[in-house]
Parts: sequence; structure tokens; C-alpha cells
Amino acid sequence: MIERLLDGERQLGGEAYHSAMAQILEAGDALINLLDNAGREWLEKLGDAYGQRERVVMEAAFREGVRVAILLALDLFPPSGLSQN
Repeated sequence: MIERLLDGERQLGGEAYHSAMAQILEAGDALINLLDNAGREWLEKLGDAYGQRERVVMEAAFREGVRVAILLALDLFPPSGLSQN
């Protein structure tokens, strides 16, 4: 299981994620060439904010995945000595 989790080919949504990221980078490069310095600064701030949001979403998804895995494990292997309702 750990080997599957560490498999680089399966990380971050695979091909769909990488394709979307390539489109974002291409659009960013095109915008940089069209904008003045103030516009470039705003574009950089926008990129930073999106990056922050993506980290928050990934962390929340990880926490939710762990929570669901723990609940599943408790359903499959209930702790001894606890009564089930």
C-alpha cells in the first residue's frame, strides 16, 4: 500500500492534472508578456493566492481521507471492550 501511495505516476491527478498545469503555465507566460509591471505584480499575487488555496484544499482532502480510513478501520475492526450501538 505504501508503495502505491508513493508511486509518482499516480500523484496529483495524473495526466489530467499535468495537462491543466501546462495550460495554466502557458496562459501565465502569455499574460506576463502583455502586462506592464503593475499587472505582472498582480498576476504574481494571484498565482500565490491560487497556490495557497490549492495547498489548503490538498491538506483538507488528506485529512478527510485519513478520517474516512479511520472510520472504515473502526467499522471493520472494532476495538474490543467497547459496546456497539
